[in-house]
Amino acid sequence: MSASDYVDTYLYFYSWVNDTFAATRVRNYLQSGKGTQSTNATQALSKLTSGLVKLLGLPKGTWALPETFDVQGDSYVTNSLKRVYSGKGAPDEIQDALWLASLCGLVDGSSLNTYADKNLGIDCGGFVANYWGLGHPTLSSYNPPGATGFLPRTFWGMFPNLRRRRPSEIRVDDAAIFFCDVKFNNPDVVAKKKSDGTYDTTSGSQAFHIGLVSDVSVAAGTNMVTLEIAESSGAQASSGGNGVNVRSLGQVKVSVANNLVYCPDGANRIYFIGRPSPPQPYMPYSYCA
Repeated sequence: MSASDYVDTYLYFYSWVNDTFAATRVRNYLQSGKGTQSTNATQALSKLTSGLVKLLGLPKGTWALPETFDVQGDSYVTNSLKRVYSGKGAPDEIQDALWLASLCGLVDGSSLNTYADKNLGIDCGGFVANYWGLGHPTLSSYNPPGATGFLPRTFWGMFPNLRRRRPSEIRVDDAAIFFCDVKFNNPDVVAKKKSDGTYDTTSGSQAFHIGLVSDVSVAAGTNMVTLEIAESSGAQASSGGNGVNVRSLGQVKVSVANNLVYCPDGANRIYFIGRPSPPQPYMPYSYCA
């Protein structure tokens, strides 16, 4: 599966809702703590938690779910539900959340996509982590590293020996990490965070976004590459939402500085880093219509 295919996976999969299969899309951007989508998601998770407390017959006054719980013979991880409503959810986690929401009377087949558009989504780091196969809770490891998300700079620090240093090294499925205000041609120089939460752009770079290389070709004998990025960015997308999308940068100039290759994206720079093993995307359950 390519990164472009993974975009399509979020835009079209089936969920089991109220004893029927229903086509599902998750097409919006959701970043925890930011914007109306996050406010809606927080409220939706609270309603789901309250419904599950009642469904499970937990004592009155219980306000949180146990770390794992069973419903109708199947086991679920509470952290996975939290991921769904904070922009980190993998497709199978979203399917579980929607099934449980339907049992609690919060969604049905006719309201499914309205519910998803209003309350669900995926952020840039969640999309990349789920494609690479990182951070997904399980029943035996319900709070693994990265379960609450990875920052773009965290990805940049993961595999320093796989940072791309020449244009010919850029590969499909590489992480494409977007930096602004790169000082001294060195993205490792980190901008200092100020007391108001903003960054001192005179002190270093800020890694602010991440996507995946979905297609790349190097023009032989030149410093130009044709580049496509699969991402979830908050920008208007062809799906009608503002989440997962494949964006063509067209043919762009590649530069090498400080032994690292980068491409421009407006005033920003895109640096690239590989994964030591092939991606293992978290996939939806294989429901059929």
